[in-house]
Amino acid sequence: MKYPQYAQELSQLLDADQKEKKDFARRFFTAKDNAQLEADRQRLIANTKNRTARMLQILDEIKEPSLSNVGDEGALAISVLASHDEPAALDIVLASFQVVYDRDKNDCRYQSIPPMVDASRLAKRQPQCFGTQWFFDKNKYPFLPIVEDFEHVNERRGEYGIEPLRWPKSLAIPESEQPWLAKPLKELVMREPTAEEYTANLGY
Repeated sequence: MKYPQYAQELSQLLDADQKEKKDFARRFFTAKDNAQLEADRQRLIANTKNRTARMLQILDEIKEPSLSNVGDEGALAISVLASHDEPAALDIVLASFQVVYDRDKNDCRYQSIPPMVDASRLAKRQPQCFGTQWFFDKNKYPFLPIVEDFEHVNERRGEYGIEPLRWPKSLAIPESEQPWLAKPLKELVMREPTAEEYTANLGY
């Protein structure tokens, strides 16, 4: 690995991101005060932007998010941090992953490409390609924003080494509080999100 110090820092940024996202998700499912939840959301957005800014500085230094540069965890961190921010940062990172993938698939964490593609498309209010992004409605129940050519979604997922479509599983609350996990996937609801649902789930 060419940049172990940056790989370590990226891992730390990812750990901070995941902890804060998990804490917010727990409050999302249990909150009684919507005003406090919105304040928490704005704080999360601000901290996310700070982490993304540092990640982009690192990416500028290393030039590309290849496995040979920062390893699998470092590349994962770059993709996740980008996916949690607004589309400008995400599109920069997605393009850099695509460059590595096109040059040498074996030097790329290509499993991260589908979630970034879908996050980028949703940010632009476009249908997903891989069905990696789920939204929650006002009742805190998951639905799948529209996936184009849904019939072949698992084939596309398989091309990038990710498992077939399944219900989203939150690590923030017990499985017993996620009733959808016990249901067959054929009962999923796939639809276009409302403007409010886009904002609530994406933060912008």
